[in-house]
Amino acid sequence: MSEIFSKETILKTYLDLKNKKYLDRKKQLPIGLDGVSSDSFEKNLDNSINEIYRKLLPREGTIPYSFAPLLRIHRSKTEGGVRMLHIPRLRDQIVLRMIHNEISGQLDLNAIGVTLKSPYAYVREFDLYMKDKRNVFVLKSDIAQFYDSIPRNLAIANCKKYGIRAEIIQLLENWSESLTIRNAFMQGSVETNDFQGLPQGLSISSILAELYARQIDVEFYSDSGYFRYVDDIAIVCDDLVESKKILEKLRYTVRNLGLYLSQSKTEIVKLEDGLNWLGLIHYPDKKFINPEKIAQTFKPITSIQKVFALKLQQRGDRSQKIEVISEMITEIDGFISGRNQVRLRWYSLCEDIGQWKQIDRFIHGTIRSCIRKAGLNEEDLPSLPSVHLKVLSYKKLRESNTNAD
Repeated sequence: MSEIFSKETILKTYLDLKNKKYLDRKKQLPIGLDGVSSDSFEKNLDNSINEIYRKLLPREGTIPYSFAPLLRIHRSKTEGGVRMLHIPRLRDQIVLRMIHNEISGQLDLNAIGVTLKSPYAYVREFDLYMKDKRNVFVLKSDIAQFYDSIPRNLAIANCKKYGIRAEIIQLLENWSESLTIRNAFMQGSVETNDFQGLPQGLSISSILAELYARQIDVEFYSDSGYFRYVDDIAIVCDDLVESKKILEKLRYTVRNLGLYLSQSKTEIVKLEDGLNWLGLIHYPDKKFINPEKIAQTFKPITSIQKVFALKLQQRGDRSQKIEVISEMITEIDGFISGRNQVRLRWYSLCEDIGQWKQIDRFIHGTIRSCIRKAGLNEEDLPSLPSVHLKVLSYKKLRESNTNAD
């Protein structure tokens, strides 16, 4: 195990976690049940790294690395319902990420990519396949309670066929067998160890879930109109009769894996009537943003505004207030583009029916409310970010590059 998890690897993994690039905004690493923050961890960094290394080092007569209970928190979904997220203690976050990296690296060596492409990439593939297809039906479904329903022991056993090292499998099995969850904000700190699924919020859960779900893909590889993004599935069929046969096959396939299709989200749609998939309403020759997705865009913008509104209250000087609001404009501008322009590319898939301007009105109203409260003039600040202008510019650039090719 020492050759897999060296002290250098442990340190690098921690630093990667701390600076994880997939966060849109700078955040502290989440704090688990032991209350150890990244600041506390770094006060005695060498000892912290050595402690993890020592406990991972397999020696006769020593206790295997033990995982602490997960802290479960509840988050409301924009579309309704509650999502349960789980936070390991910081030490376990590092170990679980190393396990994730080791599995991912082994899969890469075998030319098995598990890194999820963005929804944009899936929609582009869907568009290419649907070119010149108009009078088709689409079976749309998703897996009910995807992460919670995947049998954790079977998901780990499934890793063995990918040639994952025995030491990693053993560590995963130790984690699974000892997995305990404590609910946050509950009197008595109630713990449960009867959860058999994959806890959401952990990187290891994502990769185990993706590998497990690929067993569904195997059954549909011969169907070129099959698309899956995590637990969202779309299968293009020629007619209603074929759609119903494919639905029965899909139900049978997922049931054999201990999973079930969501009844409320399973339907057969004629493309001409509009297909709601991956946040877009698809028609034969156009797409629009699902109105519910627009509402979801507003929530993180509001969160950014709240952070900077608090900063404004702590600034008395006019120049400082200008600096704070300028920083807020920059952060919102970065958010609407997304890392590597992922959101901008997603918006660019859609036709302009006023939806971009609708988002702009909300963004501009949010920023201007802060400008008014600060007693500033908009002329003193950078231009307000605009989804509409960004998308038009992005589309023009993409068309220009396409023509050049």
